Amino acid sequence: MNPAGEVEHEPRSGAARKTQRIVNAALQVFLDTGYGAATVDAIASAAGVSKATIYTRFASKEALFAAVIERECLACSKRMAVVEQAPALELSQALREIADMLLDIILLPRNLAIQRLVIAELPRFPELGRTFYDRGPAITLKNLANFVRARVARGELRVADPAVAAQHFISLLRGDIQWRALMEQMAVSDTARRAARERTVGVFIQLYGAPPDVARP
Repeated sequence: MNPAGEVEHEPRSGAARKTQRIVNAALQVFLDTGYGAATVDAIASAAGVSKATIYTRFASKEALFAAVIERECLACSKRMAVVEQAPALELSQALREIADMLLDIILLPRNLAIQRLVIAELPRFPELGRTFYDRGPAITLKNLANFVRARVARGELRVADPAVAAQHFISLLRGDIQWRALMEQMAVSDTARRAARERTVGVFIQLYGAPPDVARP
């Protein structure tokens, strides 16, 4: 907006970069001060934009938080789509790739910090929990259920409810690794990650894998 109060139209790429800068600043302010203490003024200052500029893109602080979660989930969705669109990938290998991708997301220090923030702020701002779940885990579960559904159609899995099977996969994978990373704030070793991946894939196939004489080529 110029001094006369007229809206300036940015090139699309410039507008996208500015929005990304705002989301980056919002994440940092949320993590530094907590959601409750964070202000749009502080976010605007950190992003180097005006408060009015933020409100042209986001209706509220909660909308900004939702944008932060959506961005973190986007990378996960894109990587999941690659696996979904690779029908030639053998089932166990596809599941291993999904497990590695999910562990990357679950154990990313930034994502762990966001989870700590949500947990700490829930008593005063219960909407954060709903926003976090709807914009993050719920989307991941939906993507994983789509993968399961596709492999059922190929005869590789026998699953009555793909959504429940997706929940089982993620629960097996997290085990106690996520809690240890959240509470102890320590890096999970590659050995522990591999063990979690192999345990999860093995149990999942044991539970839901179609017998060889049933699976279609």
